[in-house]
Amino acid sequence: METPPFGNAGACTHCGYCLPSCPTYRVDNDETESPRGRVSIVLALAAGDLTPDEAGNALSRCLLCRACHLACPAGVRPGSLVMQARLLAPLRPTLASRLLHRITDSHRLTALAALVLRWYRKLGWQDFVRRHAILARFSALERLESLLPDPGPEVMFTASPPEASAAGRPRVALLCGCMARLFLPHVAPAAANLLVWTGCDVVVWQGFGCCGSPYREAGDGARFRRQARRTLRAFAAAGPVDAVLCDSANCAMTIADYPSALADDPDFHPLARELVAKTMDFNTFLLQKMPHSPLSGALPECESVAYHDHCQTRFELGIIEEPRKLLDMLPVPRREITPPGTQTACCGAGGEYLLRQPDRSQAIRERKLDAILATGADCVVAGNPGCMLHLQAGLRQRGARVRVRHLAELLWSAINKPLEPKRGTP
Repeated sequence: METPPFGNAGACTHCGYCLPSCPTYRVDNDETESPRGRVSIVLALAAGDLTPDEAGNALSRCLLCRACHLACPAGVRPGSLVMQARLLAPLRPTLASRLLHRITDSHRLTALAALVLRWYRKLGWQDFVRRHAILARFSALERLESLLPDPGPEVMFTASPPEASAAGRPRVALLCGCMARLFLPHVAPAAANLLVWTGCDVVVWQGFGCCGSPYREAGDGARFRRQARRTLRAFAAAGPVDAVLCDSANCAMTIADYPSALADDPDFHPLARELVAKTMDFNTFLLQKMPHSPLSGALPECESVAYHDHCQTRFELGIIEEPRKLLDMLPVPRREITPPGTQTACCGAGGEYLLRQPDRSQAIRERKLDAILATGADCVVAGNPGCMLHLQAGLRQRGARVRVRHLAELLWSAINKPLEPKRGTP
């Protein structure tokens, strides 16, 4: 395989501005685990001083958070360089990630597993298994089971059917991420209901499993293209739409790479370009549609909220203020997890990083949990299911009574639950 050009890696001056931004460097204090250290590894690979396998192993601990992209004054993009290097030597999946992918790659298995998990929690088996450490001898299963969140609220679809939109009503397609469908099945109905409330006709994609995000980040091009084609077939089956929205932040990032991944595929490349052109950030779209006035509904489960940024959405797309403006419509105060001007900490989830590098992932998460608890907020709001699962598991381990909720479900809750009058009022 031909070695890629690796962008402008040679522009790195090793100035060190990237060091404070890197979550792995902050934990390890190891130069090879810093962005400039990874650029040096990529340059050694390009020069032939390292084999793809050697470089891939050295780069395997990068979270791909992209915080270093904004920090670099020379415009070097270490996260993109790491992904290029992984195409030469894809990361090997762990047993836990293979088990998870076996389910999420198939929409049928995802639906079946979600049903099993629902009854697993509803019948009390989850509490029993955890209380008696039933899976202690099966580390891969125990790691997956530890990510299972507490049962979410029951939310029913009230979304409009996938017929042609009424005059003046935009028709949008909602792509529900596989992790949300599997672990957080209440998120998609809340997101769809919210979009209908704002005046949209909504069609929910059917018949696809995973969008390919784990394979993209691991450098497994063949499986990434396979999942991209499956997703594009579902997009074509949804019919004409005005916009495409994702309830998982990572899915939106992954879709952006479909045209380049399928550049040599005459059947799917045009469809990939059409999908990218219609895909909008969920927060941005919602902010345009929501009435800019406080929501008067009730949020009995929380008294204050704090927003957790999905790293790639913040650093790659620059989506920062939009979700915060949406949260400011809620009838509860919002608090910042990190003060303005300070480093925004990664939670350490990193897609399947939490399965591949569990110890390092948890060490990175500790800093984030400290920052969350310091806010005093009793509800953390996020837009990426992987982050949500990882944070909730960490908060549970600490015994913290802090809920983790998706932005869509919290907004829909405030709309769907009228504020009850106080006692003594008519």
